[in-house]
Amino acid sequence: MLITVLEDSGRGLAATKDVEANQPLFTIPKSCLLNADTLHKWAKKHSVTHLSSVQLLTCYLALYKAQGEELDASPYTPYLQSLPFDFDFHPLSWLVNNNQRMVEKLAEETKYKLIKVQDRFKQDKQAVSNQFPALSTGDILWAWLNVNTRSLYYGCKRSRSHQDNITMCPLLDFANHSLGATNFNTSEFRRAGHPIPTMIAPKNGLRSEEQVYLLYGFHSNQTLFVEYGFTASISPPELSIDSRVVTRFGKTEGGAEKRALLEARGYWGDWTLHADPTPAHPSYRLIPALRLLHVSLQDQSALQRWEATVNGELDEISPQNSERMRNTLKELCLELQEEAAAHLSPLDALIEEGFSMASIQQLWLEQHDICTAIVQNISDGIEL
Repeated sequence: MLITVLEDSGRGLAATKDVEANQPLFTIPKSCLLNADTLHKWAKKHSVTHLSSVQLLTCYLALYKAQGEELDASPYTPYLQSLPFDFDFHPLSWLVNNNQRMVEKLAEETKYKLIKVQDRFKQDKQAVSNQFPALSTGDILWAWLNVNTRSLYYGCKRSRSHQDNITMCPLLDFANHSLGATNFNTSEFRRAGHPIPTMIAPKNGLRSEEQVYLLYGFHSNQTLFVEYGFTASISPPELSIDSRVVTRFGKTEGGAEKRALLEARGYWGDWTLHADPTPAHPSYRLIPALRLLHVSLQDQSALQRWEATVNGELDEISPQNSERMRNTLKELCLELQEEAAAHLSPLDALIEEGFSMASIQQLWLEQHDICTAIVQNISDGIEL
């Protein structure tokens, strides 16, 4: 395998020769991995065994960043030296470093998701700073972003929760994301005799110098952007609109009580719009929320009918409620559509500044296209 530099996606992993389909490319020895098991002695030495895997790995990497060769990093030093020099391209860096020029170019819905990533970082940063007060925010941010963007699922014997089953892996983490890549982290893969982490050639094989890809997950571009700092040309066309709907509930009578109802039934948040499969449509989670938005809490009959729609016993609360729900959805989409149109033209002039601007433009374009399609469907009377 060859580490290569690509114009549109930075470093990547490529084959050095032609490889037949489903042939193993490489296996990384367990001793080369960075996780709760391999770092256990180090964690005991520094009294950090109580930390989560993300926090533990962040401590280790941040100390390396701060101390360099002074840290007893062997045999991991070559791997640590291969990690990105900085994460200036990542939107979390823009928030933490107060880069308002870039943050202001983001859609409100993207910022809403990004702030949730920032909340995770703040929590982990506090845990790391409690153990190593001298570490700077910059070094902790660099370490945390390496862990968040480069770790993969791996069962650790010393994990205390499912979230602790992660590892950092040399070489493998150079592979870029593709929805068409083989998902090697499956039970079927292990039953086929391939230990984790092993990479195998895709079903069509590989040509010499062809790039090897990983499946990071079936994520929308919004999620890819806030978590990894990039978008992909082929991703599920999906738009999260949580902040917009939360605002609506904040302005409606009985909004707090309605939120409690949705939370109790597991329907609060994670509201999305989709262009695929056609016709463009709201997520199944969004419809109960918009229905409840137009139900009076004093109308027990309507509340009971809302419960029945949630349970799948009724198709609608009433024709009037369905009409109001569709009108509200149309209003939301028109707001988002107009917002996107206003931001796309100025971004055209900045597209040559790099892939961050291209990613931001792609997010705005998806917002515009998804909302345009849903508005058209509602106007045409298509059932959602």
